[in-house]
Amino acid sequence: MNTRDISFQKKYISIKYRDDSDTSVIDEFFVDHMYRSLDSIISNIQYPIIDVGAHIGVFSLYARTLNPNVKIIALEPHPDNIQLFEQNSSLNLLKNVHLLPYALSDSVETRIKLFISKNSHNHTTSSDHSTSSSSDHIQVRTISFDKLIEKEHIDTIGLLKMDIEGAEFDILKSFDLSIFRSIQYMAVEYHETQKNKRVNLENILREHGFSVEHFPNKFDKKFGLLLGRNKRIQN
Repeated sequence: MNTRDISFQKKYISIKYRDDSDTSVIDEFFVDHMYRSLDSIISNIQYPIIDVGAHIGVFSLYARTLNPNVKIIALEPHPDNIQLFEQNSSLNLLKNVHLLPYALSDSVETRIKLFISKNSHNHTTSSDHSTSSSSDHIQVRTISFDKLIEKEHIDTIGLLKMDIEGAEFDILKSFDLSIFRSIQYMAVEYHETQKNKRVNLENILREHGFSVEHFPNKFDKKFGLLLGRNKRIQN
């Protein structure tokens, strides 16, 4: 296990990591600044942040540094990632961060296959996006979005961040109108295939009252970030 020390917003963050896969996630936030378009949003947000696909906790650390008070609810299903998230949370004395051991699901099923990638940030519940064999998976617990907000007693979500390696297409299609109306901002990392395209996600968001900005990944145009702003919620 290694530890990387980072200076961000005149604060110091220590992040435990295992390998190059973890390092690439750290770089995404603190070197490549892929999420810089969210900095002012996160800094001023009052409603809870939901971090779906929390991995080892890098986004939650990023958000907590920008906003020391907002509640953060993180979802991560893989046991190894959960363990490292908890270590990073403890190392940085994170408060008001609630980690839940679930994958977000578009169904009422309570367990689902998580296909395992050699890169820990590429595990996915989407068989369309999996690079693993059908046998290379584990069973993980799931929760639907409506059950999540019921469990956490949330009426309005300040920011929904979603990085779930292709499963974002089916998840967003499963949201009903009331869920979209409860979300102030969305930050969705998209992962394109021949079947699922970025424009499909953009159309879903726009149809439900969001303006959309697109930030492509500079290394691979099949990946990138969509930032949605709910025009129905006064910011």
